[in-house]
Amino acid sequence: MPKVSEAHLEQRRQQILEAAVACFARRGFDKTTMVDIAAEAGVSDTLAYRYFSNKQELIEAAVRQYEGQLSVDVPAGDSEVGLDDLRALLDMMLTSNIRRFDDPEGIKATMGIYFRMWAEALHDDRMRAEVVERWNHHFDVAEGLVGRAQERGQIAREFDSRSVTWVMLATHYGLNVLAVLNPEVELDKCRDVMLAMSFGGFVEDQAVNGD
Repeated sequence: MPKVSEAHLEQRRQQILEAAVACFARRGFDKTTMVDIAAEAGVSDTLAYRYFSNKQELIEAAVRQYEGQLSVDVPAGDSEVGLDDLRALLDMMLTSNIRRFDDPEGIKATMGIYFRMWAEALHDDRMRAEVVERWNHHFDVAEGLVGRAQERGQIAREFDSRSVTWVMLATHYGLNVLAVLNPEVELDKCRDVMLAMSFGGFVEDQAVNGD
């Protein structure tokens, strides 16, 4: 019997995982069965179990695959946007997020998993811990940027850095949710509003004084 290549095994595993993502986004974690996933993938449930021992394993794999899709992108040290240019950095991060919506089906699949995760977290302690762990990872990265901005006088030090960071992340996730559910949301214009609120020009007097 010819040996199956590693590439073939990985391709089959990915096929089952993508089928699981589609089922989870459509029906939720609880209502989806391994039989559903196997049927979506076009394989037998026996074969599906060879790659994933149970549904929980598939849920965790799906979450890991999509966990980076909605994270806050921070440029590397050699980026054209310097970490000390807060306005340019925030603009770049917001624009990067907006570009994800150029792939409507991809972002829907991503957000479908996140919607289910957040809903499950309301009554499932394990899922809640999973969600909070990922939020905390994004939080730590963003708070570092906020702290450095406060040291340089770009963000008022009177504000608690943790609170500033939570507001930034809440806005980030909230806009993603709105844009997926309501196609009338124009993220480019929302980005301009966020920049104006952060750096002046949002309040009329502020705009006048800035001239």
